[in-house]
Amino acid sequence: MKNNLVIILATLVGWLLFKYFLVGNVSFEQSFKYGFMFHATALMTYAVLATYNGIRTLRPTPDFLDGFKHVAKTVVGYAVGATTVVGLWHHVIMKDATRARFRSVLDTISTTFSSEEEYLNHIAESNLPNDASLSEWILSQQEGVEIFYAAKTQISLTLMVYLLTGIFISFVASLLWTKVWVMPQQNPGKFR
Repeated sequence: MKNNLVIILATLVGWLLFKYFLVGNVSFEQSFKYGFMFHATALMTYAVLATYNGIRTLRPTPDFLDGFKHVAKTVVGYAVGATTVVGLWHHVIMKDATRARFRSVLDTISTTFSSEEEYLNHIAESNLPNDASLSEWILSQQEGVEIFYAAKTQISLTLMVYLLTGIFISFVASLLWTKVWVMPQQNPGKFR
């Protein structure tokens, strides 16, 4: 267990270094995407490693629920750690860059349409309901961005995504381990 914690912490530090090297080399959106891909890969890797560890150490093969708990313990631990470093990165380490990106998005919303007429033409062409003026549309869009960029919202959404992804990956790994791998593991001579 202690060894798993050290490896998870090392992976999280690796993510921070990875993100640091991306600063200035890729766009904000690409950095976000690469960061997510790093964590998703780590979640899958930890599920495989936990499953492998379970295959080696838990004899006979446990039932599905016990196998799931064994795998999910490591994967969910990483998901919580990943959420922590994402929040730390965006709202502590790179707070100024996150705020700059937030202001940039607000400015983009403010300048999307040059006039009320252009806005109304866009609504008519797109068959959208005409229930808000341009200034009301700008205000509602900016409020949505403010909610999304809030630290609590970002951390909550990140935790939800990583937990759901991690639990799904743990489910699949446990299913393969306890329901597919179980037969060859219990009676290896039968399948030769």
